[in-house]
Amino acid sequence: MATATRKVITCIAAAGAACWLLLGEGCNLFEPRDPETPSQSSDSFLPPTDPDAVIENLQNAIAQKNSVNYVRCFADPSRTPYPFLYFPSPDAGSRYASVFVTWTVDQERTYFQNLVARSSGKVNAYSNLLLTNRSVTLTGDSSIQAYDYTLTFEHNDPAFPTVAVGNLQFVLGLDNSNAWVIYRWSDFKTTSDVTWSHFKGKFSN
Repeated sequence: MATATRKVITCIAAAGAACWLLLGEGCNLFEPRDPETPSQSSDSFLPPTDPDAVIENLQNAIAQKNSVNYVRCFADPSRTPYPFLYFPSPDAGSRYASVFVTWTVDQERTYFQNLVARSSGKVNAYSNLLLTNRSVTLTGDSSIQAYDYTLTFEHNDPAFPTVAVGNLQFVLGLDNSNAWVIYRWSDFKTTSDVTWSHFKGKFSN
């Protein structure tokens, strides 16, 4: 009888230890997990169901140095009836005349990729687009948005500024999938600082 009792006690103890180990190791299953890091192509990209979402996507793409999302903000010739048109500030247009003869979405992509590549050589390079003094005009199926801007984009070229200041005007419309895109962009000089057009001309190749 004593032997049988000892066996029962031993089995209960073993089972208890196993349960304790299982619970101890498994408790992490119920703890919240850290969020996964989103892929570069989708960081903070909002569905472009209205013009304001496009502007926010553009700002996020610049802050994140995300060339994929940056280009998604502009009219793609294969998906929109509008050609993408860029009108540089007059001073930059004169200085980089050959660059701006034809400026398409492909040139927009190349310039931004080159700028991002030049920033990668600088530790913790800061990039940001500040937009102020907003003005919005709705005309039929288009939205005209004007802003004063300050573009900051740190890079590794000590001979070229890291800040551009000016005024811009975007004209946005719907593409074939009913997504809002920028299809016309005009840049204007307002201070002695270089404009965004200078960044495009400088880093176009």
